[in-house]
Amino acid sequence: MPDPHPSNAEGSAASGEACLAPTRILPPDHGITDEMLADSVANEHAVEKAFRIRHRLLHGGEVMASFESDELLLAAGESGIFEGTFRVSQPHLWSPRSPSLYDLRSSVSTGGIPVDARETRIGIREIELSRDGLRVNGEKMFLRGVNRHQEYPYVGYAISPQAEYRDAKLIKEAGFDYVRLSHYPHSPHFMRAADELGLLLLNAVLGWQYFNENPAFSTQVVKTCRDLVRRDRNHPSVLAWECSLNESAMPDELVVRLHNAVHEEYPGGLAYSAGWVPDIYDIFIEARQHRLRHPDAEMPDKPYLVSEYGDWEYYAQNAGLDQAGWRDLKKAHRSSRQLLAHGERRLLQQATNVQEAHNDNYATAAFADGYWAMFDYNRGYAEDLEASGLMSIERIAKPAYQFFRSQRDADEASRLFDSGPMVHIANAWRLDSPLVVRVFSNCDEVELIHKGETVARRSPNRDRISNRLRHPPFNFELSRFEAGTLRAIGYIDGKAVAEHGVQTPGAPAEVRVELATRGVAPVLHDLVFAYASIVDDAGVRVPLSDRMVRFKVGAGLEIVGPSEVLSEHGFAAVLVRVTNVGASLEVTAEMP
Repeated sequence: MPDPHPSNAEGSAASGEACLAPTRILPPDHGITDEMLADSVANEHAVEKAFRIRHRLLHGGEVMASFESDELLLAAGESGIFEGTFRVSQPHLWSPRSPSLYDLRSSVSTGGIPVDARETRIGIREIELSRDGLRVNGEKMFLRGVNRHQEYPYVGYAISPQAEYRDAKLIKEAGFDYVRLSHYPHSPHFMRAADELGLLLLNAVLGWQYFNENPAFSTQVVKTCRDLVRRDRNHPSVLAWECSLNESAMPDELVVRLHNAVHEEYPGGLAYSAGWVPDIYDIFIEARQHRLRHPDAEMPDKPYLVSEYGDWEYYAQNAGLDQAGWRDLKKAHRSSRQLLAHGERRLLQQATNVQEAHNDNYATAAFADGYWAMFDYNRGYAEDLEASGLMSIERIAKPAYQFFRSQRDADEASRLFDSGPMVHIANAWRLDSPLVVRVFSNCDEVELIHKGETVARRSPNRDRISNRLRHPPFNFELSRFEAGTLRAIGYIDGKAVAEHGVQTPGAPAEVRVELATRGVAPVLHDLVFAYASIVDDAGVRVPLSDRMVRFKVGAGLEIVGPSEVLSEHGFAAVLVRVTNVGASLEVTAEMP
């Protein structure tokens, strides 16, 4: 993966930063956009010097536009701002569906001699937000999204650049176009991956359920907001800036300072601030569990975003659940916090909660929502994992992950990530599996086949918890369990376009191992998960938990954490670090 961080030329006597204002997109018949540039340059010479800035904008290696400034005279140690504009004809616009990027090459010279240079990857796009919703380059969009913690087990937030990219790719493949970076600035490597894959981001300052009345605290929070905007303002992926202490009682004076800081640090001031205080920020963000406390009539007249949903209201409030229909379920079984080890029925209940809550979000004026959360994670203040993730902390998918995959339209195919028509049977088809077989798909119709015989071919369900979804699930009710194979075929316009099958597992026979590079080649110091699957003689995964699995690695790897782990739902996982790319990257496992 390329590293577009700035680099200083040898013998540099100046330092500079180029930042771009939000782009003004002209009507399609013009095919022209103006890019406004603002450059901060510091004279590090001991004497007065005159400096000049030059920019070249490239797309696919071709120079699309250029700009050269007049000279700016700076005294020793003085800083100055260059401002300029260049025009791009027929711009390739960045959007979640087409993340087109440019290379901006900037250099500083004095007396005709280059003294500093940097390269910045940028995108040209226009974001418009109003109470009516979101428009990207004039196209109205609803952003299906998720919250993310960038934590890995044993290493915390210190994960490799390649691991950051793999996370972004998993999120995109899950059907999401938006990520809330809760609740701290995430790695620049993840930001660049979002630029490349087409993820819009809500960028957040550090802060959660805490405020200190000492004036130094507010001063520091405002500084972190300014630092965040300065660091990330050239990323086309940034939708808005959550310069807000999450779920914290902030005084209005601090909120005004934070809101103003966003606009002051963004060239042209055309940025969007976001926070959970409704009166001052440009965007009102609110968790679903908070929304359930008041009627929609109390919503502010401004852009609205569901910041979190699907976890806390089911864990602590049981809000929105069909209590009569689920009265036989224990409280822990009704929750969205389900580990892989909790088994099929509880994992399917999580998927039901997710479906109900996401469907409910469409009844609001929200232009985006963010499920809590993408991955299971450690909290620090509790010994157990927070298990509401669509994937385990080792990035193994739960059924709810497949539900969201099905919400991306089948015609939104990309060469950058797995996409297109899909169908998935959310059932292991064992003796204790539900007889109502749930199938997730973005197709028009699905045919379910059991042991070679068609059970039914039907359209998706439209019930109370799916009537607003883009692609509701398909339910097939079987009268009894018979071991064998279930096969689902997805159809669009009468043509079979996707297929998925499951088979009743037999007795465990062997352990199969995969190094999950997910299409990103391992490099030195990279962190990669290795997965062991417990399978029967036919290669069908046996969903067993609490079986000890022992891992061993080749000379080019080391295991981070214990080498013996318990299986969960037929999987066991370890984290490995690459220590020598020229040596063996082999991983083996056995089940004693």
